[in-house]
Amino acid sequence: MDIAVLAQVLSSLATFVVAAGILYQGREARRARDDEDRPQIIVDADYTGRFTTNIVVKNIGHGIAKNITFGFSAPLESTSGHDITELPYFRNGINFMAPQTDLPAVWDSYQNVVKNLREKGLTEGITITSYYEDRQGERYETSWTINPLLLEGSGYSEYKGYEDEVQAMEDQARALEKISRDLEEVKGAMDHRREEQVG
Repeated sequence: MDIAVLAQVLSSLATFVVAAGILYQGREARRARDDEDRPQIIVDADYTGRFTTNIVVKNIGHGIAKNITFGFSAPLESTSGHDITELPYFRNGINFMAPQTDLPAVWDSYQNVVKNLREKGLTEGITITSYYEDRQGERYETSWTINPLLLEGSGYSEYKGYEDEVQAMEDQARALEKISRDLEEVKGAMDHRREEQVG
């Protein structure tokens, strides 16, 4: 084989390798950009409420999500029997959700949630699967398990119980203050009536 032909073949091969590398880098850059703009819908438990545990639908991604529906491994019920999974947006789905937004719903107090999960034998928690599309119509699904029982032993339960007791005492103190004010008003009215009868 002639050296000129060999050089030409090697040059063509090198050009092909460089072109393939550029094409690969372009695809990876596009995939990274698409991943960055991708929505990600999760359903999570929020324990930061002062007296309640909330269920929150979140778009933690950086892209819009549309045609969102949900599947539950078990109903999210409160101790009063209210089934959160029957809320319209869980039952019928959500048309659109902007990036970095959330939609909360009150579940129950932490103690009641734990009690209810134990009574129903849901010690592994409840798995929620979100089905949704991105702007281009590409389908995704994200499964997320929430399990408030995992917080047991962390001191959280005792802290929430203490907060609930403090709130109950504050509520009782306010109720007693109102009763005291009402009694003062009644006493004042009775004293005024007595003065009118005497005078």
